[in-house]
Amino acid sequence: MKLNKNIVIIVLCCLGCLSQAQNGFSDILAAGVEAADKYANSYTAPAAEAFTYNLASGWYESGKVLQPGKFKLQIKAQGTFAPDEKKSFVLDPLEYERIIQDSYNNTGNPSANISVTFGDGSTTPRLVASALGENNPDESLIIRSRESNTNLLLQEDIITLAQGIGSTGLDVVPSAFFQVGVGLGAGLEVKARFIPKIETDEVETGLYGVGLQWELTQFFTNEDGVNNLPVSVSVLGAFTRLDASYDFEDGAVVEGSDQLLETKTNAYNFAAIASTNFKVLNFYGGLNYVSGNSTTDLKGTYTFRSNTVIFPVSSTVEDPLSLKSDVSGVLGTLGAKLTLGAFNINADYSFGEYDTASASIFFRI
Repeated sequence: MKLNKNIVIIVLCCLGCLSQAQNGFSDILAAGVEAADKYANSYTAPAAEAFTYNLASGWYESGKVLQPGKFKLQIKAQGTFAPDEKKSFVLDPLEYERIIQDSYNNTGNPSANISVTFGDGSTTPRLVASALGENNPDESLIIRSRESNTNLLLQEDIITLAQGIGSTGLDVVPSAFFQVGVGLGAGLEVKARFIPKIETDEVETGLYGVGLQWELTQFFTNEDGVNNLPVSVSVLGAFTRLDASYDFEDGAVVEGSDQLLETKTNAYNFAAIASTNFKVLNFYGGLNYVSGNSTTDLKGTYTFRSNTVIFPVSSTVEDPLSLKSDVSGVLGTLGAKLTLGAFNINADYSFGEYDTASASIFFRI
């Protein structure tokens, strides 16, 4: 149970800034919901995209479907790699300065000028870590508030920007789950994947998916119903859904109540598949169209006091952030499967904007 819980927290870290919730995230949220929304979307989007591609992958290991009434059970592990350009994003301090200044002006407080710089005083845009990257060395933003007429410094906040999973030495977005398949006849095989539902005091998660594969080479069998062609060809449509949430201890991030981080990811795969038809070692490939979407919501109430925020008043926000990501793309898959009686091993690699490696062991009955 502890291992599964840690996997869930890794996923939520990638998609929702959880790892940095108590290291600057509350400060940038306090500086204005608009600024926090812009930063959080830029930070989390690459991880959300990578995880969507991950969930859409690994649905097949052959162009040949199971015979009617046959069953297989797989234990599958996958890892998705991000290109270097997705491990960072460009942050422009002057853009955040404008956003925070507008937020301040809308509060009705006495006139003040806001300035935003990097920790070294620069305002030149630069690359900072996304949820998949690393800031080395650490990066920070300095937000200053000065009285408009006298230029007197009213407040200075130093915000350490969030690190990504690269800072932990992890260079892959992982997943693991069970997958089953059942032959239905008429060249059809239904598939399902799942992670048993996990519920603890803080974490709740569930993953499930369903797919249908249809073998086209069934139309080229001989009179005995045997496919004598050297290859099998099929098409597949599949859907995977992840629901996960992390219930903050109220007040752990900032003062408030009912504080919850909630993630929902939908991933679709439509594939054309071909494989060889040998007894022991076979090779397979596929052309996949992948699409999906991910939403991460920061829910609950969050109250900021004057000693922790740039605005000289306390303020409360409710359900402050909703982060959305949509992806679509074409992937090519190449893999191999080893059959040793009822025991099988397969591994493949999908090439695209985000590459994914997948492997499984499974038994056929």
